[in-house]
Amino acid sequence: MPYRSKKLLQQWVREFSATSDDSASGIEVLRHDGGAGADTGLVVMRMTDLPSDVYLYPAGPGDPNWEVNFGPRERDLTMSAAKLRNFAKELTRAAALCEFLETKSAHHTRAQDT
Repeated sequence: MPYRSKKLLQQWVREFSATSDDSASGIEVLRHDGGAGADTGLVVMRMTDLPSDVYLYPAGPGDPNWEVNFGPRERDLTMSAAKLRNFAKELTRAAALCEFLETKSAHHTRAQDT
């Protein structure tokens, strides 16, 4: 079954970053141990006005769909209109990254199957 390693995900994130607009959100790929110790990688976005990280990961083994998880927050999230607009831009970027990773995963799965 094909899986996405940290190294592969780093390559995909570099490709995405090279083609996306500039944003204050930091994107990082961390090592994430899957079943049997396999390196499956974990994509993390750090948003400017969100006091927790955003995690992107495959919906399941071999599944090209990705999910986004917003880490827990300790307090209510209150912001000005300007910060809300920036947050909306960062959320749009997270959605674009998720879609990009889904497309890359689908191509990767098809390539592994041939």
